[in-house]
Amino acid sequence: MTDRVDNLSQVKWEREGAVATLVLNRPERRNAITSTMLAELIWGVERCADDEDVRAVVVRGAGKGFCPGDELRGMGDVPADMPFRPRAEVSHASLQAGLRSMPKPTIAAIHGFAFGVGLDLAMACDFRIASTDAQLRDQRVFERGMHAVTGCAWFQPRALGLTRALEFLILGRPYSGEEAAQAGMITLAVAPDQFDSQVRDFAARLAVAPTKAIGLMKRQVYSGLEMSHDEFMAFAGGLTKEVVIEDRHEGIQAFLEKRPPRFTGRYRQSGVGTTVLVELQPLEWLGQEAGDRERREALSDERWVVLAGSAHSF
Repeated sequence: MTDRVDNLSQVKWEREGAVATLVLNRPERRNAITSTMLAELIWGVERCADDEDVRAVVVRGAGKGFCPGDELRGMGDVPADMPFRPRAEVSHASLQAGLRSMPKPTIAAIHGFAFGVGLDLAMACDFRIASTDAQLRDQRVFERGMHAVTGCAWFQPRALGLTRALEFLILGRPYSGEEAAQAGMITLAVAPDQFDSQVRDFAARLAVAPTKAIGLMKRQVYSGLEMSHDEFMAFAGGLTKEVVIEDRHEGIQAFLEKRPPRFTGRYRQSGVGTTVLVELQPLEWLGQEAGDRERREALSDERWVVLAGSAHSF
């Protein structure tokens, strides 16, 4: 099923099946970001987060490249009568926070170039796929004397390490897509003639994955960056009481029945009558005719004991 929003002015939003695509759409200005584009991007991210039919999100640029950064001729103001006004403040911080907090996987598809805050936008996505000949660079400090306070100094040390990040951000060293993959800045670099198909296949793979489990893993990874181990374990342990992932039962069943899983991406908020109890035998037992020893006990329409045996919390 295809869904499309036709009257955005500087962004395209469309969904094909479970994959939504946000396209920066100012090719005549190489997709330089204006205030209107920024507002439409945030609105599009919010729509992806709200739409249960969306299970993976791709962000890419129209024309010859991804994004060169902000429009240096002036970003302008958001029109007062803009029909697609986002809930969040119109800022780069809001856009990046929306991408990182969305409980669904996001992919930046980088061809041509990604510079400055355009690269920061890509770094806010969970995965980055670039063509091998793409150019990734942040020249704002060394060549323009700019503040460069849009996330680059937070993202790059975590992706590149301190030494390479300082070289990249202060000296403005360019990376090709291939070099960026080797350095750890991006997930995958692919040949230009395979770029579109690789992005499509990568998104399709994520779109049939257990979406809510992915969302909870994102939350753990991003929240845990600033926690001690003890703080993290206390935080992560509480997540099992917060959300029931329907795909967990399907994943276990598929393993026991030796078939591919059929994930739906759905979850239910935990509460009375919706707790899922899971008990598993030790791992070595699972390979020994586990299906013959399986026992299910229906506790209600919403509660199941999946397997009898030694209890393990998930």
